[in-house]
Amino acid sequence: MRITNKQITGTYLYNANKNLEKYTSQHEKLETGRAYTKISQNVSTSKKALQARTEMYRNEQYQKNVDSAIEELSTAESSLTSVNDQLQNINSLVIKAVNGTNNDETSRKIFSKTLDESKENILESLNTSHLDKYILGGTNNKEIPFTKDENGNLMFNGVNVDNISEKNGLLFDENGNEIPMSNDNYIDIGLGLKMNGDNFDKNSAFKISFSGVKWTGYGFGSITYKNSEQEEVTEEVSNNVYQIMSDMQDALDKNDMPRLSALNDHLKKQYDNVLTGIAEIGVKSKRLEDVKTQLDDKNANITQMQKDFEGIEDTDEIVKLDEYNYSWLLTLKFGSSLLPQSLLDYIK
Repeated sequence: MRITNKQITGTYLYNANKNLEKYTSQHEKLETGRAYTKISQNVSTSKKALQARTEMYRNEQYQKNVDSAIEELSTAESSLTSVNDQLQNINSLVIKAVNGTNNDETSRKIFSKTLDESKENILESLNTSHLDKYILGGTNNKEIPFTKDENGNLMFNGVNVDNISEKNGLLFDENGNEIPMSNDNYIDIGLGLKMNGDNFDKNSAFKISFSGVKWTGYGFGSITYKNSEQEEVTEEVSNNVYQIMSDMQDALDKNDMPRLSALNDHLKKQYDNVLTGIAEIGVKSKRLEDVKTQLDDKNANITQMQKDFEGIEDTDEIVKLDEYNYSWLLTLKFGSSLLPQSLLDYIK
């Protein structure tokens, strides 16, 4: 049988292409870390790998939500802590004024000025924002939630805090209308979100909105004290810390120490609400840290599963790459003695 140069060349090129394909495919495996690149190469395992990837993507979204929530809670806690510090400072100053050691006119003016500065600091803390979101403004992401009207009264989302009431966890104005943007926002952190018709089970999600007015006070309360003539006086006053401090300024201006003392006691009651808010945020933060740990562990497990389904053993694949590389070099060497030099240069 006669073998022509054309047959030899064709057979050589066919085998050379096969060896090159094996070499490049093995090289691609090591670069990507994947045992296969097409589902058709391993249908059953590919299906499991896709499920693992889907679960990994979902878990990563939960992790992002948790990280974002932790940042918001940290900002909210810092804001309330700042309010708490201001109230503690005011309490100390008022005690000095009431005790008579610093109740001359000049001292009272200094105290009143300090109250005014503290009020502004509290207002600034209540309007703290994080990533364009007002942390203590409920669901308000557009406008400053805590403002002052022309008379200096504190407003929450456009409603005087003294006219706010609460029912079933919701805030209403004096006309019974729900306060704008005072409802709650929730995020999915992997607790198994459940739907009830068009609504969702709030226990299966995480609340990530706060109406700061619930902790700093709203509506009216009362104080009872004996005036300078030892007459018992009962007075209706605001429950909001900002408004109470305004009443304190009025008492200082009038040198009405009995009323100032009663207002200070009333302020301390609202101060307890601020501490409650800080504690609630702390509990939420601890819960999120626990969830974060669980998600991190779950992500590590899913990553290992995904690697088991479509990953490679680097050592074994490197040995194979060396084998294919050696075969390709032998192919080129064999071709140098078999093929015309011009064709071999083309192959190289």
